[in-house]
Amino acid sequence: MRPILLAGSTDAFARAFYGAVDEALRDRVKLWPHPLADVGALDAALKANPAVLVLGPALVDQVSFRIAAQVDAERPDVGVIVVQQSGSVPLEDALAAGVRGVLDKDSDAEAIRATVARAVNTAERRSAGTESSSTVPKARVTAVVAPKGGAGKTVLSTNLAVGLAQGAPRGVVIVDLDLQFGDVGYALGLRPRHTIYDAVTTSGHLDITTLKVFLTHHRSDLYALCAPDEPARGEMVSVEAVSRIVGLLAADFDHVVVDTVAGLSEHTLTTLELATDVVFVADMDVPSVRHLVKVVTALDKLGMARARRHFVLNRADAKVGLSMADVAASAGLPIDVQIPHSKQVPVALNEGSPIILANPRSPVSRAIWDLVQRVGGRQAVDRGGTLRRSA
Repeated sequence: MRPILLAGSTDAFARAFYGAVDEALRDRVKLWPHPLADVGALDAALKANPAVLVLGPALVDQVSFRIAAQVDAERPDVGVIVVQQSGSVPLEDALAAGVRGVLDKDSDAEAIRATVARAVNTAERRSAGTESSSTVPKARVTAVVAPKGGAGKTVLSTNLAVGLAQGAPRGVVIVDLDLQFGDVGYALGLRPRHTIYDAVTTSGHLDITTLKVFLTHHRSDLYALCAPDEPARGEMVSVEAVSRIVGLLAADFDHVVVDTVAGLSEHTLTTLELATDVVFVADMDVPSVRHLVKVVTALDKLGMARARRHFVLNRADAKVGLSMADVAASAGLPIDVQIPHSKQVPVALNEGSPIILANPRSPVSRAIWDLVQRVGGRQAVDRGGTLRRSA
C-alpha cells in the first residue's frame, strides 16, 4: 500500500495527525524527516511513491502551495494536503491550485480524518485510472452547488426536489446542508419537529428506520431533512455523519437532493463524492461566474468527474452587460437551463410555496421542469406536473 508521508511537521501536529487518521490508514503514515526545501528533496519524497503528501505547519504557506502545484503537475496521482499557518487561502482556491485538502495546525480529529480519507480515495482512483464503483449509491444523489450566496440555490433545490417527487415510486428526500443558516424548511413552508441535528445526536446506531423518524413530510410527497434551528447545533454535524446519512437515504429513496452551503466545505466535498449529479447555479454577474470557474476547476483537480453536470443560469435575462455566451465561455460549461427573472419567485418563497406548485405554467416553472427532466432519468415529469417517462 502506498504511504501517507507527513513532511514539515511539528511534533504536536504529528501526534494529533497520527491519532486522528482512520485505523485502517494508520500503518501507512510515515514521517518524512528531510527538509523539502533542499535541492532534490521533493524528488526523493516522490520516489517513495506516496498516495498522499501532507505538508505540515512547519513549512511557510507560500512554500507549501508552491510544492503542491509542482506535485500536481508532475504526479497528479499523489494527493497533497496543506496544513496552513495563516488559514488565509479559501478552500476552493487551494483546491483549484492542485491541493487535495486544507487543514490548519489546530484542526480537530474529524477534519483530519475526513480530509485524509478523501485525499487517499482520490489518489488511489487516479493511480488506478478508474472510478470506484463501490461508493456509487443505488439512488440518484444530486448536489446543488452555488459558489456564491444569493444565486437562488435553495429555491432551485427545493423546486427540483418537489418536481422529482412527482415521479418517484420510492420517494424523494431533500437534505439541507447549509447547517448554520439553511432555509429549505422555510422555502417549503414546513415547521419541522426534527432536524439533522436530532439525527446525528440520537442515541444508539443510526439506521434508515431511525433516520426516517427525523424527516418532515411535504404535501408534494417530498421528505425533508432540515437544517438545525440554531447555528451552533450545525457544528455538531460531522462530515462522517453526513456521509452516512446521504448513503442511508440513497439506499432507500429514489432520489436524494442535497442543498449545500454556498462555496465549498468539507461537508459539500463529502457529498460530491457520493453524487451522481451536480447542479451548478450561478447568476448573471461576474463574481458569481468567477467563483463558479474556481469550483469547477477544483472538482476537476480532485478527480470528481463521475457525476453528470448541469449548469443552471439564474436570472438569465438580466440586463447587466453580460451575454449568456460570455457566461458559458467564462465558466467552461454549456448552459443547460436558463431561468428568467421573475417577481413571482420571492413571493412564492415568502409564502413557503414552491413556484412549480404555486404557478406551474410560469416561465420560471417551465425552466425548472426542464431541469427536473434532465436530472430525473427514466422517470420525469412534464411541465404541467404530469408523470412522463422519458425515452
